[in-house]
Amino acid sequence: MVEERSIKFWQDYGSPTPTSGLEVRVAIFLVLLMLCVFITIIGTTTRIEIDEARRLIQEQNNLREAVKSTGLQVIFGNNFMHALIMFVPIVGPCWGFYVLYNTGRFIAALSIIERVNPVLTTLTLFFFPFTWMEYISYALAISESLFLAYSIIRREFKREFIVASKFIVFCAILLLAAAFIEFHMIFLLELP
Repeated sequence: MVEERSIKFWQDYGSPTPTSGLEVRVAIFLVLLMLCVFITIIGTTTRIEIDEARRLIQEQNNLREAVKSTGLQVIFGNNFMHALIMFVPIVGPCWGFYVLYNTGRFIAALSIIERVNPVLTTLTLFFFPFTWMEYISYALAISESLFLAYSIIRREFKREFIVASKFIVFCAILLLAAAFIEFHMIFLLELP
């Protein structure tokens, strides 16, 4: 009797915890999206010596030249390769956070050379749509990596792999669009 009333109460007023798979997925995705941004900011606040900053900026300049000569496929290829690794259960989140931390270090290097606040520089990047598109893709990949790991434990990998495949296609499309925008913005920002 008490149990029936309790069930009726939660049906009428809602459970205090997410009950549907979609709610759980969205909650985990949002937490990971915030965590991705936070880890990048940690990377930006890491102390970097001026020699290392110059080396990192030179690597960035080499990458920019490669983008100019080969096109947006360098941007897309680099970002999609990292996203694919982020989908791998257990390894994916570690790789993703490592890549995002190093992204922060590149921002820190740029900030040292240009003498600007690294956190402000990071936050400025979020004015550009391609930054959001990339971070959304990475957070989706990392969250799906966690769901794939959980599905292995529950012996439901085949069903979750189908879901992961759809997310991979979605991330590929999103990262391709982001690469297109970023490629054109590189040239717009370099005009005299």
